Amino acid sequence: MPFVSSVDGATLHYTVHDYTDRWRSADIIMLVHGFARSGEFWFNIVPYLSRFYRVICPDLRGLGRSVPLADPAASISMAAYIGDLESVADHAGAKTFHLVGESIGGAITLIFAAERPDRVRTLSVIAPAVWANEWIRKAYAVGFPSWEAAIRTLGVEGWARKSNSLARFPADFDPAFMEWYASEVGKADVEVVAAMVNFAAAVDARPYLERIAAPVLALYPSGGNIASAEQEAALRQNVRSVHVSHMNTPYQMLGMLQPAACAKQILNFSSLHDGAVCHE
Repeated sequence: MPFVSSVDGATLHYTVHDYTDRWRSADIIMLVHGFARSGEFWFNIVPYLSRFYRVICPDLRGLGRSVPLADPAASISMAAYIGDLESVADHAGAKTFHLVGESIGGAITLIFAAERPDRVRTLSVIAPAVWANEWIRKAYAVGFPSWEAAIRTLGVEGWARKSNSLARFPADFDPAFMEWYASEVGKADVEVVAAMVNFAAAVDARPYLERIAAPVLALYPSGGNIASAEQEAALRQNVRSVHVSHMNTPYQMLGMLQPAACAKQILNFSSLHDGAVCHE
């Protein structure tokens, strides 16, 4: 369970999963989680990837086992997240690596790929929130005056319970899983999540898309209000090398709903550009 200091002194935690052949020098895939989550939320996709790649799962600043932030509102920014990913990669010895981001982590990784083109070998984004559209702002307010007000009033866990079936998961999905998800998200500090709301509401990867040099795989639901058709079109029109694939579900959390299918596509895409074989 390594820890590393970022450029501004924030202490970050990341987990390494490596079940590759011990006599080989495995390449690295870094997985960047989404809103209010942590590296723990990759648990069901990691086994498929870590047989062939060394998989690194950072906890974004202030979340998971990363050290709490003294002033989340001042500490959470795109520049900070870019510095964090670079610090984790440096600490892990990854000069170049494959990068994966989901939901708001998709926006972060798209911008990272544009800003640090020499570090990213391929980029895979899972239902990426390229920008926060009006549907997100209104729906995730769950009847309160704002998204932030909902989180502060209900608490992080209460907000997760109330918003889970809006776009993330089917309403009739496994109740035990839904309970685990809400309680795990509920561990996040409310001030960190409130600061992430303001970050997520303002982030916009569109101005960066034309600068992305790495090949991009975009996994999208078959329909949806967060990773919308409009956002998909922005990737198709502006990223120089992009492959778009649709999964057979309208829900946002593709990596948790269809981990094997997502992992297969990420492995195929990464290994294609490595000239490697990812099957036995």
